[in-house]
Amino acid sequence: MVMAAGPTMPAMPLSLVRAGETVTVARVRGNEDMKHHLGNLGFVEGSEVHVVSASGGNIIVAVKGARFGLDAKVAQHVMTV
Repeated sequence: MVMAAGPTMPAMPLSLVRAGETVTVARVRGNEDMKHHLGNLGFVEGSEVHVVSASGGNIIVAVKGARFGLDAKVAQHVMTV
């Protein structure tokens, strides 16, 4: 069975993704320093991010085989689908 392509889901900040979910980076917002820093960590358009845990304003993610802890304020700059 072929499914018709529906409307695309709107991008949501990484800070709102629940633990256990895997999402794809749609874009990175912020100033050039923020974009460059997150890009160096692997947060680039099209990369998959798995949220390991999210609690108390911090989020632990796995990106390209590495785990990172991010502050929720930083995670808001990573838009995911």
